[in-house]
Amino acid sequence: MDTPSYKVNLDTEVQYLKGVGPKRGKVLRSFGINNIKDLLKNYPRKYLDRTNIKKISTIKIGENVVIIGTVASFGIKPLKRVKYFQVQLKDDTGEILGIWFNGLSWIMDKFNIGDVLAIYGKVEFYRGYRIIHPEFDLLDTSNNFLNTGKIIPIYSSNTQLKQLSLDSRGIRKLIINSFNSIHSIEDHFDQKFIKNEALMSLNDAMRQMHNPDSNEALSKALYRIKFDEYFFLQLVLALNKYKIDNSDGEKINQRGPYVREIYENLGFELTNAQINVLREIRKDLSLSKPMNRLIQGDVGCGKTIVAILT
Repeated sequence: MDTPSYKVNLDTEVQYLKGVGPKRGKVLRSFGINNIKDLLKNYPRKYLDRTNIKKISTIKIGENVVIIGTVASFGIKPLKRVKYFQVQLKDDTGEILGIWFNGLSWIMDKFNIGDVLAIYGKVEFYRGYRIIHPEFDLLDTSNNFLNTGKIIPIYSSNTQLKQLSLDSRGIRKLIINSFNSIHSIEDHFDQKFIKNEALMSLNDAMRQMHNPDSNEALSKALYRIKFDEYFFLQLVLALNKYKIDNSDGEKINQRGPYVREIYENLGFELTNAQINVLREIRKDLSLSKPMNRLIQGDVGCGKTIVAILT
């Protein structure tokens, strides 16, 4: 008897995604990733592409570089009073060391011989090239990034996530599982609107954000995602304005008994700008719709006295 498969959609709780489970799901929820939609909106913090990656033979001292290579060796090394952790990284043109003096207990079990590693940092030279405390990412070699020249997405992570193997590589695997499970993302815009605005479809944009085919495709995907953010922000603002314009509020035509007394004892004259603002505010207060104003000005320009006299 066949067991029916569990159907996953964008609203499915993240713990039910293949590769997550209750333990990982609890940690992901603590970072605001509650469902599949939240996971797919966890976009890469940066991308690596072949045009930005340097061969070891071409690097220069003092240069900030991105290098991808294979872990040839690693381990704790002693100095006179301290210890440090060292990774030897090789590509087909040379070798370089990544060196860490801090956080040894955390980093010493992160690598295996043969791992493909991207490191970022400033090049130094002492008995060979090295980078002190480089940023690093273990890369997923399943898609053969190095040979195909594909753009590599790099995801944000932290110690808590990495303890559950949810480093950049682990998060990417969950993203892949998500796309394999949901197949297609329904667009909230119709085809006519998408065509008129020259937009990439939401399904394509989401997939290109996490697995870009080219810099051009990534640029179009970024434009679509930013378009959506601005569109819905403007929509919320327009709805709020409509609500305010069509709401009934209390008319305030009378000023308090102290306004005239305060005004006559100011000891200075109000500026034309202050008087104009007072008139505009009083006009708004006399209407039935709620007032929605912000008084903006430099320190000492007289915002407080305007507020008092209204």
